Amino acid sequence: CMSRRVDSDDDKNGVTYKFVPDLVMLGNLPSFHGSVHAVKIGPQKRTGVYVAALLYKLPPHECSPTTKTILYSHGNATDVGAMAGLQCLIAKNIKCHVLVYDYSGYGESGGIPMEKNTYRDVKMVYEWVVQNVTKHESNVILYGQSVGSGPSCYLASRRPNVGGLVLHSPFTSGMRVLTPSRALACLDIFPNIDRIKKVECKVFIIHGKKDLEVGFEHGVALQAAVPEDCRTDPWWVPDKAHNDIVDGPGIVEYIQRLNRFVRSLDD
Repeated sequence: CMSRRVDSDDDKNGVTYKFVPDLVMLGNLPSFHGSVHAVKIGPQKRTGVYVAALLYKLPPHECSPTTKTILYSHGNATDVGAMAGLQCLIAKNIKCHVLVYDYSGYGESGGIPMEKNTYRDVKMVYEWVVQNVTKHESNVILYGQSVGSGPSCYLASRRPNVGGLVLHSPFTSGMRVLTPSRALACLDIFPNIDRIKKVECKVFIIHGKKDLEVGFEHGVALQAAVPEDCRTDPWWVPDKAHNDIVDGPGIVEYIQRLNRFVRSLDD
């Protein structure tokens, strides 16, 4: 396809990218004194696809050998540009690098949006982060919001050395969002409830009690399925739904709780 060919040519010719936020749509972004790098990661070995990503990187004087990188798999109705404000706040206040990427077929990424492609995407991006940013898997925290919980649980269940896992408004599986019946189990996607049982890192689950898109019971079921030695206190957020947990004054408690979890990984 044209996108794949252009990305490949750009890679061969050493083309670099720059993130220019749309301030009309996003408003003024929070201050961040680190650097923001726009990158295309790839090619994926099987598909040849490159995925678009933004890396929010702390200044060198704020980094240490244990500085964490949050690999953020976002929700369905957004992209890396729209997530800019939150990523600035996380990087600045948690004192970590943040890499957020678009799945195949989203934003400026090539390819087709399919479940199996999200697994390929997160694996490729994870390997890029370890090689180019953290050097150690234990310094990577997988963060999955909503549909992003699928690729995040997938990878966490297959990477015993990953540093941690955050699930934000997650679902137990794609089909279970629609019906608790298992009659169509053979058609299910993103079986998080099965994969979470295989993780070996600490897990922090966030879910709004008034979530009408992915019911609060999904977060509760996932919390119960986390291996006991990997469980941390969840955050069941009163008066919040699926997409508004970090909106308004709630951002303060969000940062505090996320910071507490990140700091606990070195305990």
